[in-house]
Amino acid sequence: MKYGVQLFSLRKYLKDEKGYEQVFKRTKEMGAQVVQLSGGKPVKAEFIKSLVDRYELPVCITHDKFDRLENDLDALIAEHKIYGCNNMGIGMMPKKFRTGKIEDLDKFVDFLNTTCEKLAKEDMTIAYHNHWFEFDEIDGKVIYDYMIEHTDSRVQFIPDTYWIRFTGNDIEKYLEKLAGRVNTLHLKDYKNKIFRAVGKGTLDFKSILESAEKCGVKNAVVELDFSPNPYKSVEFSMKTLKKIANGN
Repeated sequence: MKYGVQLFSLRKYLKDEKGYEQVFKRTKEMGAQVVQLSGGKPVKAEFIKSLVDRYELPVCITHDKFDRLENDLDALIAEHKIYGCNNMGIGMMPKKFRTGKIEDLDKFVDFLNTTCEKLAKEDMTIAYHNHWFEFDEIDGKVIYDYMIEHTDSRVQFIPDTYWIRFTGNDIEKYLEKLAGRVNTLHLKDYKNKIFRAVGKGTLDFKSILESAEKCGVKNAVVELDFSPNPYKSVEFSMKTLKKIANGN
């Protein structure tokens, strides 16, 4: 399993090519082996490819706007091929599907399955990132469980440690449920319902990462949605992962 950074955490610095280069450089210096592309101002795919090559820092997965996934998929495929990433992510289910009606949830599930089929022809995948509402129920069914059970087995998921814990669920049990369907795991700590850098909260990341390895997770990226000092938070998180990897 490779460790890295979800660049959404550093989005305030991703305003132009100079900012992107600085972020790639600093995350590499922190020990990142991969990055997730998300947030910030868009730059050309060719420029991302140049950074991937220069810093030997592959893009393991992305978060793309739903509108582009729905209406501009061919262009997205072309961009991903340029910088060498086979995994597209959806950061959050759009509100039009979050109505509390099973038929609207089914429409989103159908979208995932249809998109998965299209991407499979390009040796690519679609992945879904959870927040809190996926653990609510519709007609007595937990939304997240329903999605797992009704999507094509090739549809991937991006479990988020904070949000699973926030809802009172067991992170490792969900990793087991998603075995073989997780390219990238999001790591952020939890304390008193507040986002924390990895190692500053209450989650047992040593145990979580051991479970992730057993369940076939390929990449684990640190993420913090909000921080007064994003670089400091990311660096602390990466240092924590390094300690765990070294058996400390």
